[in-house]
Amino acid sequence: MRYQYTSPGFRRGFSRPTFTIPSGVKLLVIINIIVFILTELSGQRNMLFSSFGLVPNQVWTNFKVWQLFTYLFVHGGFLHIFFNMFVLWMFGKDLEIQWGKNEFLLFYFTCGIGAGLMTVLFSINSIVPIVGASGAIYGLLVAYGFTYPNRMVYLYGLFPLKVKYMVLGLGVIAFFASLSANQSNVSHITHLSGMIIGVLYIYFILNWKNIKMEYYRLRLKNLKQKTSAQNDEEVLMNKKVDDILDKLNASGWDSLTEQEEKYLTQASKELFGDHPPN
Repeated sequence: MRYQYTSPGFRRGFSRPTFTIPSGVKLLVIINIIVFILTELSGQRNMLFSSFGLVPNQVWTNFKVWQLFTYLFVHGGFLHIFFNMFVLWMFGKDLEIQWGKNEFLLFYFTCGIGAGLMTVLFSINSIVPIVGASGAIYGLLVAYGFTYPNRMVYLYGLFPLKVKYMVLGLGVIAFFASLSANQSNVSHITHLSGMIIGVLYIYFILNWKNIKMEYYRLRLKNLKQKTSAQNDEEVLMNKKVDDILDKLNASGWDSLTEQEEKYLTQASKELFGDHPPN
């Protein structure tokens, strides 16, 4: 049975690693490994690929929408999952530390599911299962390139290259490869789609969240400097806002409850008489 991989696109490109594994990356790696082991032990690989890999025609005609999610955890062999998980750890850990677990996982699955959806739209009649996490991982590579553009990676362990050029090169390869009429075991359109979704998320969602976070940091940090002429109510507000901002810095905007968001908005109005961005 023929099926397509989504794979990282480079084999020995890495930077100087640290061995921290934040909880979100760890969770994804563990789930992928468990699914891979169960798939190999089942002896029903082809059936599982057809059911849980991404088959565009089945998603379109039979409404098997779960495949847009499950294909991210199905891999075609040991090397396939090894390199996908290696790249996830190598580039994902710094993003999770920077963004927080919730934002990282939201970005990961948005890129993966979005890449799957775009693949379905561009390959509606395909009955070839697509498996692998690289739709999401290519999105992570884009985010890493935006976040750490001048960090160095070492292709094949020898040739230094800035991350932004590596990501640009992978994008160019994915673009032209996706235009090729030649059949391949690599789903280049899924790779390219993951990168496109990643760019859109960064520009239209993540940047706006960062604008809101920066607004509150700049406008409310003055609370810490108000040490005189404070009544008990202002002191209490100062403490509560500090706690919320600490949570915001540690885990990102999505970690806040609806009540905490409302409290920040109200505090800003009371202290500064202005309105934060919606």
